[in-house]
Amino acid sequence: MSQSYNEVAALSYPGELVNILSYVHLRNIYRSTGVGRVSRELTERLHATPGVNLHVLADPADHSRVIPLIGNPWQAYQYHFFKSETSAQQLRWILTNRPAAEHYWNDVDLVHCTAESYVPVRRARLVVTCHDAQHFEAGAHRQSVWLMKQRLKWRLLFARLEREVDMLQMISHFAAERTAHFFPNLRDRLRVVPNAASDSFFAPADEQGKAVLHQLGVQGRPFVLVPGGLQFRKNADLILDAWPAIAAAVPDVVLVIINHADETYLPRAKALGDRCVLAGFQDERQLVALYQAATLVWFPTLYDGFGMPVIEAMASGTPVISSNTTGIPEVAGNAAVLLSPTDAKAHVRNIIELLRDESARAVLAALGRERASEFTWDKSASKLLAAFQSLV
Repeated sequence: MSQSYNEVAALSYPGELVNILSYVHLRNIYRSTGVGRVSRELTERLHATPGVNLHVLADPADHSRVIPLIGNPWQAYQYHFFKSETSAQQLRWILTNRPAAEHYWNDVDLVHCTAESYVPVRRARLVVTCHDAQHFEAGAHRQSVWLMKQRLKWRLLFARLEREVDMLQMISHFAAERTAHFFPNLRDRLRVVPNAASDSFFAPADEQGKAVLHQLGVQGRPFVLVPGGLQFRKNADLILDAWPAIAAAVPDVVLVIINHADETYLPRAKALGDRCVLAGFQDERQLVALYQAATLVWFPTLYDGFGMPVIEAMASGTPVISSNTTGIPEVAGNAAVLLSPTDAKAHVRNIIELLRDESARAVLAALGRERASEFTWDKSASKLLAAFQSLV
């Protein structure tokens, strides 16, 4: 039975000073993808909030390598370091429940794990940001040894969280409902604080970012941007099956695929010739330029707890075609074309129609910008801090 989960109200006043220890995987916030941007934005906004004294718990090797590349404000933060490599330290915390956060900072009031992970606490409260339950869902991933290992790792983590965590911050009501389905003992500790698009996606792309358009050969050309890479969960099979019909109907359009492409899909992608560009990872400046220059963004994901590409594309003023399942409708509202992720013909038909209809694209772009503006990182950080203060 589905349940509506409380979405935390924004904080209306700073409240008393709270000491927050944020556990951040620093390697994920440099040249970050969606999860890394969430960690970065929440940490930066919380640190800048009156009434917050925020320190960062991190891997010292990551700090030495990453922070000089990121610069401020991260160089100015106060850090506490654990001794082991991140994965080894995480396993030690989960299995032995030591050392506790107070070992690193005795005055900590609350520990915030900015992604799915665990830090033991004694006096302090523990909050973990959780994105979805994808590793437990049938059909979200292909069956594989990798998936078996991931499920084992995540079951160990969630078994510990069921015993220890004070609150799980969920990024959508869908993600909360599915997490409660698999871990009912956590149901009463789930609170929804949604993601948002970074400010850079609302602003015009800079010249450094726009250079990627020339590098990829799409400057001034119509192109469909696929931001989810070529992966099973991001519906690579439908994308590769549908594209030839789209390319035949609209002869000048190019398919640009960014982020990771699984090797199993590369032969099919390369067989599409120069009408398909595999662009790999793009940093945020380049990503903004690609979103803003794209004719439309295509994100037919099979499973997403939130769908960062949807909110980022809408913030960029680009029309979106995505899926009508999982967390996507909650984010997109009526500001995107949402289709079944198993209906390739519907995707072909709607993409062709939208590529040919400039006025329809303009309407969707305006609706998308308005919808994206409802989600801000300042608002999310304020809601999260309100939840923190209710615990301490």
